[in-house]
Amino acid sequence: MVTIKDPFADHTQYSEGFKALGLEVGLQLIPVSPSRVGDIVRYGFSGTTEADKLGGGLSPKGCTPGTPGTPGCALTVTVSKGFGGKGVVYIGRPARPGERYGAHAAAEAKGEMLEGYDPIERTVGEVAAEARRRGLAVEYQIIRLSDQGGFSADPNDRATDVRDHWIVWAAESAQEGTVRLLVSEQRMAKNPVYEN
Repeated sequence: MVTIKDPFADHTQYSEGFKALGLEVGLQLIPVSPSRVGDIVRYGFSGTTEADKLGGGLSPKGCTPGTPGTPGCALTVTVSKGFGGKGVVYIGRPARPGERYGAHAAAEAKGEMLEGYDPIERTVGEVAAEARRRGLAVEYQIIRLSDQGGFSADPNDRATDVRDHWIVWAAESAQEGTVRLLVSEQRMAKNPVYEN
């Protein structure tokens, strides 16, 4: 197990540490929303067997690394004994002020900006008012509904002409102080994001 006490340290030193142990494992620390800190955001490997495992988390569980007043809190990365392939682990770290999240959680999740409020299938006007009440900025991601179910979204389609009557299908933490609402002008029979 590797313990990462400084989530803002140069991550290449950890990859070098793995290499010194004869392991071909890379590590990337990704800024994430608060409830995703310590999560494995993604990973990949090649030349491995079913016994080869990569993992991670927080130690002690539930702490927040990089936060003043939480000494002893660390990110952890685990590599199974005898790991024989190549791998890379992307693990969530706290975001710096103003840094956009590389991985996010639902904005209504515990520890997130809209905790305790259900934005799903409400109007943009309702959700934006709640966000403003909490001192948050709002950005919009317009989603296009698919004929086969589900949706698509163009990351560059963040139109500013979204109206209050539009429907919010999901809310995400975008960066500290900003929530992203996934919206469409039309109400659908089923939520295209969660397929409810």
